[in-house]
Amino acid sequence: MKLSRRKILAAVVHVLAVTGLALLFAPAHTRQGVDYVVTVRELPAYEKALDFVQRDIKYRTLATTVTQGRRTELERLMAVYEWTRRNIRNIPEGFPVVDDHVWHIIVRGYGADDQKADVFTTLATYAGIPAFWTLLRTERPRAALPMSFARVNGRWIVADVGAGVIFTDAHGVPAPVEEIARDRRLVTAAAGDRRYDGLPYAAYFGSICSAGVPRTLRAEKQMLWPRLLFESRALLRKVNLGADAEIPLCDRLAPPTGTRAQSRRQRDDAAAD
Repeated sequence: MKLSRRKILAAVVHVLAVTGLALLFAPAHTRQGVDYVVTVRELPAYEKALDFVQRDIKYRTLATTVTQGRRTELERLMAVYEWTRRNIRNIPEGFPVVDDHVWHIIVRGYGADDQKADVFTTLATYAGIPAFWTLLRTERPRAALPMSFARVNGRWIVADVGAGVIFTDAHGVPAPVEEIARDRRLVTAAAGDRRYDGLPYAAYFGSICSAGVPRTLRAEKQMLWPRLLFESRALLRKVNLGADAEIPLCDRLAPPTGTRAQSRRQRDDAAAD
């Protein structure tokens, strides 16, 4: 018996509707870390999707509010930087370290140094300034300094949001990462004799050029279309049809100025700690 075109279309629509409902109510998972213990919560896929869209809207709205009236990229970045410094405070004594969504850090109003960097780079990216953060490491395995990078006028500048340091040149203008890698005195000028996790602050900058720019920024994964593109790339990688390699932040440069005579002393300081 030959089926009419209308019946075939109705059957297709029915199958798609049933499949769509099944996907909406399929189990999904979300993770939360409390004092470095991670728990997994199950929830319907539609709830997770709605939460995602709502957070996307909230990030965009907040970034617009924070940068209102700021015209240049640097002005917008500084507005986000100052807002983050003002509104995301250190973790109060006795409070848990909670690690989940960036938006929840904003709502709580406190976070660790890496979480402050997460808030800063997320809002900066939503404000139209590509930004990411990474950990600068030393030869000591567990020593890692959260550092933020933002692309302003085509060049990546560097900020330590937790410490309240933006690295500038002799004229007070934010210095690009290549200049910081080449002239370590810029680090000393900005941070003084600051130490982090028991090590001299400047010791972390030997690896600054090892940082790679993610092809899809962490903040972009909070946005609908960039997230779909990222997931598509991830699917292609599984079948060896694509890659999502990091983009080099800067080229390897000559030995940094101001560190030749100090390098041995810094290594001795690190070893002593």
